[in-house]
Amino acid sequence: MYEKEVEEELRRWQRKMKKRPSRLSSKTKEWQNKINDRLPGVYHQTATICVQKTIEAVLAGNTFVTKEPEEKPMTLKECDDEVRRLFQLYRRTAVFEGIGTGAGGVLLGLSDFPLLLSIKFKALFATAAAYGYSPKEESERQLILLIFQLAYSSGDDRAELLEAISDHLEQRLLATDWQALQLRYRDYIDVPKMFQLIPGFGAVVGGAVNHTLLEKLEETAMNVYRMRWLNRLNMQ
Repeated sequence: MYEKEVEEELRRWQRKMKKRPSRLSSKTKEWQNKINDRLPGVYHQTATICVQKTIEAVLAGNTFVTKEPEEKPMTLKECDDEVRRLFQLYRRTAVFEGIGTGAGGVLLGLSDFPLLLSIKFKALFATAAAYGYSPKEESERQLILLIFQLAYSSGDDRAELLEAISDHLEQRLLATDWQALQLRYRDYIDVPKMFQLIPGFGAVVGGAVNHTLLEKLEETAMNVYRMRWLNRLNMQ
């Protein structure tokens, strides 16, 4: 039965999310912090403003319009297959966008940040609709932001965010620190995106990094909505 296979996949994924960071991960984080300190101030400023404005737009619900959720009942496998198809399209878009902006050096490299954010949230809104939920609902948009945050978090933050998502799925809505979200996201992608600012070389890096970031988002979004599906199934 497909649902049983998904349950086992979810258990493995949740264990991975709750696993404490290794010593190597801690060293990597220290190295990343040193690199971040050397990035141009305009990069940090652009990144912070883009994430802040995107979060505000998502919470306001006035952008990233997507189609309405399917009215006809779908199986979990049908929903998963549809989301895989959607992310294949969004990944392709993100790769071409990363190659194009990475080829132009610093100025075009900076423009990749808002473009990539837009692609990611369009993918998340479409994912919600594919599983039968409407992003027009404020609680759904809050969940989308939590999914985004979980996808690009590391270390101890992941276990905390996974618990926050579980609370959200059980309708125990909690206040979320959106300021922390934008800092986590910016720090998560700063180092790979730094190499995208190098003319020529940035084209190769930009496409590869964007592909990886969309893969991470797909895995996280699918598993959260699978958790939700199975929770609802168990309550029936």
